[in-house]
Amino acid sequence: MGVYDDLTFASILSPEMADVAQKIGSDKLRPVDVSMLKSKKLLALNAFWNKARNGMPLPCAASFDPISIPEHLSQVFLIQVDHDPIRFSFRVVGEDPKEAFGTNVAGQEVSSIELHDLPVGKMLHEGYAWILAQRKPVAMAGPNGALVDGYTNQEMIYLPFSDGSACITRILGAAVYYR
Repeated sequence: MGVYDDLTFASILSPEMADVAQKIGSDKLRPVDVSMLKSKKLLALNAFWNKARNGMPLPCAASFDPISIPEHLSQVFLIQVDHDPIRFSFRVVGEDPKEAFGTNVAGQEVSSIELHDLPVGKMLHEGYAWILAQRKPVAMAGPNGALVDGYTNQEMIYLPFSDGSACITRILGAAVYYR
């Protein structure tokens, strides 16, 4: 049994955003233990994150260079975390997420993103806030109705990076999409 057995993506959201998740078909995504991921690429990124920690609770964002993970660049998305108030922005989005979602959100503040006239960004903001509160790698897997071009399922990992103290300033995300 895993720590997330009773959770779905929708269950970590407010009722209003859980309704949005249901409307776009991402309510069946589930947080899963990282060890449950099938993708060797995502497991390799988790190992990279653990090595980057160098014995600390969180690795330092300043020490992260995307060039150090060239085999993963198409899969990743880098989320900037600003505090007071909490804001999330997509700094970098790889080719795989762009293709699987049919859009490029690089440079956008997360809560402003809309899809099919729905506040998808507000839903993502709540999900990222939950991930931030976990203060450790978080994996999710399952069907996602927001995917396009024949993709139906995905696995994701979210890896938090700090400013050298306890403050998380970046989340390195990566995903594998399945048809």
